[in-house]
Amino acid sequence: MKIRNLLLVLATGLTLSNCAEDVEKLAQPYLTRAQQSLTNKQYALAKLQIDSIKQLYPKAFDTRAQAQALLIEVELSEARAGKHYTDSLLTEAQAKASAIATTLFLDKDTRYQDYGTYYATRHRTGKNVGRSYLRPQASEKDGAFTITALYRGKPIGAHTLRFAATDGSYVDLQPTDEPYVMSDATGRTERTDFTATPDVAHFVARHTNMKVTVMGNSGKAQIPFAKADAEALVQVADLAEALQATATLLAQQQELTRRINFYEERQAKR
Repeated sequence: MKIRNLLLVLATGLTLSNCAEDVEKLAQPYLTRAQQSLTNKQYALAKLQIDSIKQLYPKAFDTRAQAQALLIEVELSEARAGKHYTDSLLTEAQAKASAIATTLFLDKDTRYQDYGTYYATRHRTGKNVGRSYLRPQASEKDGAFTITALYRGKPIGAHTLRFAATDGSYVDLQPTDEPYVMSDATGRTERTDFTATPDVAHFVARHTNMKVTVMGNSGKAQIPFAKADAEALVQVADLAEALQATATLLAQQQELTRRINFYEERQAKR
């Protein structure tokens, strides 16, 4: 009886051993394909193969351990490739922003401000005293694009800035806040900041003889808008896009650097 039990135990052990070997053999092709995908820089496919090992062969412990080590290598390689690409795009965006910025005026008091605002020299306050005009602006910090309407005249309470083309099409902008009123010995100026997007610049660039109107609760008024003003608006919008791209890419660069450091540390501990 004892001999029979012993034989049964031995047989069971051999069966389990053979089953374990069979499972490892079945899982190995997935690992091989994952390694090949990594070599070909097909990172998503490599991770899919590794995930298949976990899902299909949970008891292939040796192969799963190898796959986990390979996954760290895949993640690290993918992050390094992503950072290299991001670095290239960032260099381009920074160069574009720098080139446009040199043609604009940076309104900034370094004693009190970390970041200033870019706009066209023709729209500096000293050159526009006592008149109504638009001042497209881009934030030095993150490229936020706004258009300030400075209206000289009776109260309007502006709530909409409209760019209208001769074909009847138009674009409306909404204010970021309530109008701000400034008065002096010569009259009254109502200042309203409007949130803008590149779409308004594209619209302006496609049309000539643009009519710009400030509309409010107490009436409306047309704002002078010459060809040079249209060109300035497009220029500032281009800078805003470049600065926004720069800010986004810098954030991506930081995140990828964090990922690289994380996986390098994990790799070093194995």
